[in-house]
Amino acid sequence: MTPAKAGTSVSEPAAPAGFVRAGLLADLEDGLPTGVVLDNGERVCVVRRGDAVWAVHDVCPHRGFALGGGDVVGEHEGAPVVECPWHGAHFSCATGAVLNGPCTDDIPTFPVQVLGGVVFIGARRSAPGTEAA
Repeated sequence: MTPAKAGTSVSEPAAPAGFVRAGLLADLEDGLPTGVVLDNGERVCVVRRGDAVWAVHDVCPHRGFALGGGDVVGEHEGAPVVECPWHGAHFSCATGAVLNGPCTDDIPTFPVQVLGGVVFIGARRSAPGTEAA
C-alpha cells in the first residue's frame, strides 16, 4: 500500500486529528500483513480483515526484520496474529504482545481509523510492559 499525498481526491475525508493517511483500504489484501512507511518515516505493518484494520510496528525486535510480508497465523483477543517471516515469532495485532519466540519483546501498536475507504494511522502506542512508571 503506497501512501498518497493528502488531498489527492476531492471526495477523500480529511485525516482525524493526530492521524496520518496510510493509504486506501481497497489496496490492502485481506489477511496479508503489509508494510507501510508513513510520511513521518514510521514503519508500520497493517493487517486487514474485512473492513477492520490493525497496525503494529513493522520491525521484529528479535533481529530488526520487517513483519510486512509475513503471515497471519491465528487470532488473539479478536485480532489477527502476525508471524515474522524470518524467524517465526508471533505477535498479537491487538496488543503487540509477543506470543511465540524466539523474540521475547513486545512491539508497539498504532490506533487505526478507516473513513470513506481511507486508512489513517495514529501515534505509536508503547509496547505492553514498557510504559513509563
